[in-house]
Amino acid sequence: MNYANVEQKKSKIVIPSKIVKQLIDDKVSGRLTIYDVSDKSVQWRVFMGDGKIHFASSAMGERERQTYLLSQLLPQSKLPFLSDLSDDYQYVCNIWRAGNLSLQQLRRVLFQLTREAVSQVWGLSRGLIKFKKTIGLDPLLLSLPLNKLIFGVQEEIKTWVQLRPEITSPFQRPLIENRERVFNHSWLNGPNDDWVENLVRTFNKNPCLYEVAHRTGQDSLDLALFLQPLVKDGAIKMLPYGNPKNKNSPLIACIDDSETSQQFVKKVLEASGFRVINIVNPARSMMTLARHKPDLILMDINMPEIDGYELCQVLKQSRLMRKTPITMLTGRDGLIDKIRAKLVGAVGYISKPCNPQ
Repeated sequence: MNYANVEQKKSKIVIPSKIVKQLIDDKVSGRLTIYDVSDKSVQWRVFMGDGKIHFASSAMGERERQTYLLSQLLPQSKLPFLSDLSDDYQYVCNIWRAGNLSLQQLRRVLFQLTREAVSQVWGLSRGLIKFKKTIGLDPLLLSLPLNKLIFGVQEEIKTWVQLRPEITSPFQRPLIENRERVFNHSWLNGPNDDWVENLVRTFNKNPCLYEVAHRTGQDSLDLALFLQPLVKDGAIKMLPYGNPKNKNSPLIACIDDSETSQQFVKKVLEASGFRVINIVNPARSMMTLARHKPDLILMDINMPEIDGYELCQVLKQSRLMRKTPITMLTGRDGLIDKIRAKLVGAVGYISKPCNPQ
């Protein structure tokens, strides 16, 4: 394989499991990103080195997947919220560092997270890949032979492959197309009407299957098997993960020169169904805001060329933007800062680091 070409850009369509095996056999070290061609908003990452797999996870949707899987793996644990949930490896490691997991539990959780991700990759018949010669895991806690990960989940992989014509992954979002057909489910040998009613209410929040499984206490694969006949019948439509809501969903603009903050805000808000536009150059934000007309503006204070106070005041004097609510999202937490933000027209103030909820 020409790894240089793979490292520079997405390659042609390949069989992901075959590529992973080849990289492992060649003892290549790095990070392989796999894009699902049936839903390119779904991406998986496999970290490897010296013929072993160190970790595997999704490259998006960490919050939904992590919440579901940790509730399955540690049902009795009350895990603390940590602000870096966009990096699920470090999230679990930080829980361990905080004394909420033993080293043995930590390794078991990382192993199960990796196994579930690898089983999803193995269920892909086609994918686009991108390889980068960096691992970036610190501390490095796992070094697993590929056969150890695959052993025991062959039937699960086979079932997901069979589901793919209707349900491509646990990241897909179910949409009720025909409510009457959903409730006419006696032929499914499924749960009772109350359970289905609760399921429908959950769907109204536009979650992905990981979220539905977590909220209903179901296994994601069992849930997919239950929904498959309804998808075939046209009662339910499966939407891609990256299309959480239609074009009428609220649009939020985030003005911040920090790419890390932008990434965090985008992941949190899009996972809840909002549309997000990122603006990293505050001095040139007016044209973008006028074109998109967001429903809410999140704005940092410490920015180059023009700070958040000045920009907020400018926007509030603008005919197009003066009625758009502005909330400061900043690392500054002083009382004077909050008063000044209110004086220039901000309607809210959120201090970083913040709880996404």
